[in-house]
Amino acid sequence: MARSSKEAPSSQEIVRHSICHMCTDCCPTKVHIQGGKVVRVDMMDKRLSDTCPRWKAQLDFVYHPDRLKYPLKRVGTWGTGSFTRISWEEALGTIASKFQEVKTEYGPESVVFWVAHTKEPRPFLHRLTHAFGSPNYCTESSNCFTAGWLATIVTYGEDYGSFYRQGRTADPASKCKLVWGTTIQNSAPDVWKEHVKARGKGLKLIVVDPRRTSIASMADIHLQLRPGTDGALALGLMNVIINEGLYDRDFVERWTVGFDELKKLVQQYPPGRVERITWVPAAKVKEAAILYATEKPAKLGMSGSSTLHCSNGVQNHRAIILLPAITGNFDVPGGNGWIPDHLPTNDITLHERVESMPQGLGADRFPLWTRFLREMQSNVLADQIESSSPYPIKALFGAGLDIMFFPNSERFVENLKKLDMIVVSDYFHTPSTQYADIVLPIASWLERQILVVRPGGYVSLIEPSIEPVGESWPEWKVVSELAKRWGLGHEFWDGDFERCVNHILEPSGITAEQLKEHPEGITYPVASRPERYYEEVGFRTPSGKVEIASSILQQYGYEALPVYKEPMESPVSRPDAASAYPLVLTSGARVLPFTHSMYRNIPQLREMIPEPLVEMSPSDAEARGIRPGDEVVVTSSRGTIQLKANVTDNIVSGVVQIPHHWPQANVNILTDDQDLDPISGFASYKSGLCEVSKAGI
Repeated sequence: MARSSKEAPSSQEIVRHSICHMCTDCCPTKVHIQGGKVVRVDMMDKRLSDTCPRWKAQLDFVYHPDRLKYPLKRVGTWGTGSFTRISWEEALGTIASKFQEVKTEYGPESVVFWVAHTKEPRPFLHRLTHAFGSPNYCTESSNCFTAGWLATIVTYGEDYGSFYRQGRTADPASKCKLVWGTTIQNSAPDVWKEHVKARGKGLKLIVVDPRRTSIASMADIHLQLRPGTDGALALGLMNVIINEGLYDRDFVERWTVGFDELKKLVQQYPPGRVERITWVPAAKVKEAAILYATEKPAKLGMSGSSTLHCSNGVQNHRAIILLPAITGNFDVPGGNGWIPDHLPTNDITLHERVESMPQGLGADRFPLWTRFLREMQSNVLADQIESSSPYPIKALFGAGLDIMFFPNSERFVENLKKLDMIVVSDYFHTPSTQYADIVLPIASWLERQILVVRPGGYVSLIEPSIEPVGESWPEWKVVSELAKRWGLGHEFWDGDFERCVNHILEPSGITAEQLKEHPEGITYPVASRPERYYEEVGFRTPSGKVEIASSILQQYGYEALPVYKEPMESPVSRPDAASAYPLVLTSGARVLPFTHSMYRNIPQLREMIPEPLVEMSPSDAEARGIRPGDEVVVTSSRGTIQLKANVTDNIVSGVVQIPHHWPQANVNILTDDQDLDPISGFASYKSGLCEVSKAGI
């Protein structure tokens, strides 16, 4: 519980350590409280003071008049927004009873637990899923960044962060940076100014993106590729690097497996052919390859998802992340290396129990992903509801459920309606709560205890700054109270969060009580790794080397090399579809005010981007008689949405970009839910086909 009202007179200001959870970075803050209410939040990282607008809107979020304050039960039909207030006892009793009915009649596997934002309670919901007996624990990671982590595991044997999290930084030791598919300014505002300064000091910059973003406008070389062809571009860069003799011969010979096969593969991708595939001029392909391979040390910085949202995402990503290895830019200052370790912890997910359960969602179709990610692939949820094969899905608990997240969203919703029980927990009503039978109000990060564990050994226990709004509950309490009703309370330390924290941190020797005594956090002494650490221990792959030809992929029946395959729906692979839908659709570019579907209801953030716009080039707009600001209709073979046109020369001709998670123009009505990446199951959010036409014509 919060302690604000007991520690000082109501007029005296209290300051507490906390975090901002407006995105998943959990940036440290100091919270000023007066009279039991937060009056100001200060960011500890001053770099964010004028680069990130979200932290400034925390109080507007927490004290928003539309916050869900009480449990609700649907009384009308789906989508009408008709709910009545009920007690927590009735809400939890209804959920526990119905889920138990499903478990008894169909088996526990017929219940799915799905989790999105916030991410910090995920281990608790993961544990609840398996304690209940279901293998079907799913998260938004079914489409977000984890396929890149998988690509790195099967190639380098270890952490994805060396290409994503480290790649976000502007390392002063780097002479060149290859930024692939990320805006930096919008996705990592804390380090944006560092990149601007580094560029001013002579950092060479190559940017791969179909859009001329802020970072691309600063680049020495901007490669505007056709979305979904990243793998071909990477192989084209390697063609130049290898054929020009610019690769690191010593590293390749001693520390890679499959280089000779790669050398043969890249001969199929000379710059001229790469231009025909990717639309990037051959001269630029060659120029970029030479710059990256010679201006060393060079660092690769990547998006967490943009290279992965197509039907060949994992292999495309593998081709890109091999660039540091073959050029000698791996595990050296200014290049890419390992991120620091976390302090040792206990896993509480009970995932080991899955082995004795029926196969979970997508485990048969994407066995490698479900093995390494230890969760199920929710992109097949609609298929399984529709077919009831290999067993029916009857109930869903959705923590932050987001129907707009799913490709071919209208089909997903139609199948969702077939379930016997849908529960959604959230901060506000959303398009998803409109399909819920029970809606649960969740306490914000300023109203709950949070265990924070970061790379480098840092750990802290965030105490509530204020009492929860209304009757909102922390997700931990929801989970532990449901567990009690299923006779599983002992599995959740009888609802004692601090006992749970002590169990998690037991290997480190740090306790919840110690953390409460150090609200600023504690740094556990994790061992650092020396430069070229692989020379001492090798790589954590089966061969002990960087596996250009992955033995793990081969074991599971996939291509061992990072082969390029044309997107399953593209102007090349589907000329029949392209005759009706000639434009390539990419979606989901990060923007500063919003975190995916969140914060459009906060006025100061909504003012920054008041409505969704479809970005299209002047030539594409002119050919369709479209002018800036016109209402347009965007259509694919799956559906239609309407929004306004943003005619801009910042996007390559032949491509349109639509932002994601706008209820009035949900781009995922247009995207495909069948042509999934065969390794990860990720959807093709960035390489489908569409057409744009003026509304009313």
